Amino acid sequence: MNLPTYQSNDELPLVMNVKDVAGYLHISTTCAYTLMNAESFPALKIGKRILIPRERFLEWLENSRGQVI
Repeated sequence: MNLPTYQSNDELPLVMNVKDVAGYLHISTTCAYTLMNAESFPALKIGKRILIPRERFLEWLENSRGQVI
């Protein structure tokens, strides 16, 4: 499966999905789903969809540096 790649944070969509997160972090979609189900992850669950606002994701990422999740 081809995941999107991003050269900068500005290229990320305003609202991300599992493929965007996996592509940005260079992880599998299975790992991305596991991450998205973590209590500290800024995911919005709308029906069966899991969406992540870009700004909240980048804040979470900055605050998570050096931590094991």
